[in-house]
Amino acid sequence: MATSNSTNFNLNARQVIEYALRKINVLAKGQSPEAEDTDAALLELNTLLKEWQRYAQIWRLKEGFINMVANQQGFNLNPRPHRVVDMRFRDSDGIDIPMHYLARQEYYDLPDKGVTGVPTQFYFDPQRATSVIFIWPVAATVTTETLRVTFQRRYEDVDDLSNDLDVDQEHLATVGMNLAARLADDYGRTGAHIDRLVQRAALLEDRMRDFDRPEIIRMVPETRYGYRG
Repeated sequence: MATSNSTNFNLNARQVIEYALRKINVLAKGQSPEAEDTDAALLELNTLLKEWQRYAQIWRLKEGFINMVANQQGFNLNPRPHRVVDMRFRDSDGIDIPMHYLARQEYYDLPDKGVTGVPTQFYFDPQRATSVIFIWPVAATVTTETLRVTFQRRYEDVDDLSNDLDVDQEHLATVGMNLAARLADDYGRTGAHIDRLVQRAALLEDRMRDFDRPEIIRMVPETRYGYRG
């Protein structure tokens, strides 16, 4: 038999929830969950994915840009990233100049935040509802200059049971097993089977983290508020 010649396999939220509930023997084969069960599991699924945003997953790295404004220190970021990894100042000739990441205290310790010049440093200020990039020095005049941003995007919300999961194919089982491990508590499931499931879920999560590490590691000083890939 010929192969499918397809590599687009994915699971939606309902399928992952049913997968997890079967793993803990809440659902039998051919049985569908009640609305109350899917609502609770969907909430748990979203909180799980949001917790995993802290992982430095390469597949969530994106590139964006900010149109500069003369004499402006801060720029709102939309969509709001989870982290800013790196930034470059692109001059009017299209030349990228790497910028240095400032920790929060370093930026606020700058005596004159409005000094003008070629931007060489930046501070990422992540707040609950907004995220702002502050640059230093600020540009006195602007023509076509931009700020080029490498950022780690947030996981997309799972708003409906028909939504596909915002994860790589390699991590579908990881999500399903970890969701099952969380739901086991809600349903009071215990025993050797659940112990093995929890261990398997933890192993898959560790492998997911290792899978997304960069092939080349660059040693940089650690900062409390910054992030380096």
